[in-house]
Amino acid sequence: MKILVFLLIAAQLLRERAANGDPDAQFTLGKNYERKKDFAEAARWYRKSADQGNSYAEASLGIFYRAGKGVERDEVQAEMWFLVALDRAAAGDRDTLIEMRDSVAAHLTPQQLAEAQRLAREWKPK
Repeated sequence: MKILVFLLIAAQLLRERAANGDPDAQFTLGKNYERKKDFAEAARWYRKSADQGNSYAEASLGIFYRAGKGVERDEVQAEMWFLVALDRAAAGDRDTLIEMRDSVAAHLTPQQLAEAQRLAREWKPK
């Protein structure tokens, strides 16, 4: 019983932190929704976190746009988010992001790739 109460309190605190704009809490809440297969809600929280510069949330949005999970499938947006994430990624995460970016880029026309690159250059965290 005590464990259940603790988990409920922890979940409530996470939601409060996320609602108050904490990008790490927003990313974690997105992961929780993703585990529950509520992809639209996961994408919403990833976007809030990504908008503040969380590279994990940015990469997660790239994955969601690539697969059409919780958002309309859009490989230009996927490429853009992978490019944005690469700008802030830790050294240990870069190789995986480069692979994902290159995998998407291989399916884009030169015009689509240029558009993704333009969007990434113009994107700024809020």
